[in-house]
Amino acid sequence: MTDTAAYALALVLIGGPLAMLAPFAIARLLVDEHADQVADDIAHLSDVPTVPTTRRELINR
Repeated sequence: MTDTAAYALALVLIGGPLAMLAPFAIARLLVDEHADQVADDIAHLSDVPTVPTTRRELINR
């Protein structure tokens, strides 16, 4: 096997799985960022009166 072929094989063996797993890593980062944003939004809305959210709370209104 030539040096070029060995280099290409190494890139395929390493780069292939990385390319397949990258979207999951990116999605995880975006989910964490979104969760932080939502938590901040909820914290800023703490003075707003709560709205019944469960079915039981709606029935008891």
